[in-house]
Amino acid sequence: MSPQDPSPFHDKNPFEVLGLRGTEDLPAIRKAFLAIAGRSHPDRLRMKSPEEKAQALEIFLSAKKAFEVLSQPDKRREWSERMAHAKPAPEAPPRTPTTPITPITPIQPIPEPKPAAAPPARGGPLPAAAALQLYKLGMLALESADYARALELFARATRVSPSPRHQAMEQVSRGYQYLTTRFFERARESFERALQLLPECREARAGLELLDKQSGRSLKGR
Repeated sequence: MSPQDPSPFHDKNPFEVLGLRGTEDLPAIRKAFLAIAGRSHPDRLRMKSPEEKAQALEIFLSAKKAFEVLSQPDKRREWSERMAHAKPAPEAPPRTPTTPITPITPIQPIPEPKPAAAPPARGGPLPAAAALQLYKLGMLALESADYARALELFARATRVSPSPRHQAMEQVSRGYQYLTTRFFERARESFERALQLLPECREARAGLELLDKQSGRSLKGR
């Protein structure tokens, strides 16, 4: 399962995001993406400040989206043709995978989490940027099959901003936890709750499809 989060990078030139010229093949594109991911993946920046980690996350997500686009042959050909017909900027040297990426304005850092036993603080809501940051980190954890971490992040996002999307993804993460431990009925309940909260939730529908396959295999194996 590969959940996809809504990305703000879909309108950028994916070749330029990866520092490429537009004529590279898929192995070269993958190499450029892995180089950027190695420098900017949040798991590799544990000692960095929240501002630096937020900036690195934006760079990583932008590169990831660009790689997904260029992995499709028709999209890669379309963007190559666009770059071939575009006039090059005067005296601008071609970018390479090692050219530093222009820093993106960092998202407001995530506040330090309160102890689990403490009740939620009353007052005005936390900045929307914090909820967005938590949501994006949750999607990365879900995509990496780290369901416990995804559940924690989506639960925090729900506390910051109790939107149907955050609540639904919290249920989706719980459903995948149940699925990995073969609690099929509980997994189904969680995925169905997610669809009640957000009928268009693709991640919940994908979870139900996977549940049907795994539970069917389990019955055949008896």
